[in-house]
Amino acid sequence: MSSGAWAQAPATPIPRLTPLFPFQNPPFPPANGNGSQSNPQGSARVVGQVSNSVGQPVVGAQVQLEGTENPNEPIQTDERGAFELNQAQPGRRLLTVWHPDYESAQQEIVLQAGLTTPVDVVLQVPIRPQPRRRLGILGVGGLEQTQLLGQRLTLEVVRLGLIPDGETVVPLDNRRIQPILRKVGWPIYELFEWDRRKPEAVAQFFDYLGLEAIVIARVDVLTRPASPTELSLRSRSRLELWRFDEQGNLVVQVLAEASRDQVERSNLNAAELAQLYQIQVTQMAQEVGSRWQDNHPLAQYLEPADGEAPPPRSRLDTTVELRIPADPATPAPP
Repeated sequence: MSSGAWAQAPATPIPRLTPLFPFQNPPFPPANGNGSQSNPQGSARVVGQVSNSVGQPVVGAQVQLEGTENPNEPIQTDERGAFELNQAQPGRRLLTVWHPDYESAQQEIVLQAGLTTPVDVVLQVPIRPQPRRRLGILGVGGLEQTQLLGQRLTLEVVRLGLIPDGETVVPLDNRRIQPILRKVGWPIYELFEWDRRKPEAVAQFFDYLGLEAIVIARVDVLTRPASPTELSLRSRSRLELWRFDEQGNLVVQVLAEASRDQVERSNLNAAELAQLYQIQVTQMAQEVGSRWQDNHPLAQYLEPADGEAPPPRSRLDTTVELRIPADPATPAPP
């Protein structure tokens, strides 16, 4: 991936909304005397389905198609999340869908005269700033192998209790934070570059996840021949603390480093090589844990405030960035 940032789509003005179109009217006027219906000459038809990122239908979403006769009169999706647009102008058109509980979406579609075009639209839950109250931990790597090993180090750090797994601690899943990274505009390994720091982007990342600070887990590896029949497997783990000081300056501190170097046979396959590096990561995490027993560098983030009960434990796959609105058709629990 190049070092450039992901481009963000410009904000789109929300069109004026109007009530649901009358479903009792026929979608197309009768074309002949036997009551059958057809598309008026020269126009096109669109039928669509609007759902959210977990597949639930979105009821009451506003739908507007570029080039319609009444551009200020969008329609709404029904209880199934479905909509229908009739007598649309053929050609390449921009479809805009908006709902107050979701991010608006735009999709370009191609319409042909006399034909019906099906459309599926997925709306994403909006990402909004949160109070900075949590400590995050995230594995970062510039290559697929080091990314996976960084995630392994993260899991080991939590499993060994170096960072207790509680409500104030959020082990982040690289896959689930992709919407936030798109919002911020940087891939994860560039957002947390040691040499080229981006305070404004990191601050946005903290706000969207409600982070007071974050521990970045990195693993670097070096595989090279040691002899005609042997390989040298060398790895180094590092835990960094990224935070903002009282003046709002981004401060990065190395919490711990550990390394391993071993010699193995040269005919290792990829799976065996990956497993050996994972074992090294586990050993390095244990080494760091033994050093932290007497002097824990993250104690200020883990101790409850005066009079506050210790936080309950939470799962490793804690999700903080997505909250799906309740389905209005589902009755509230008693």
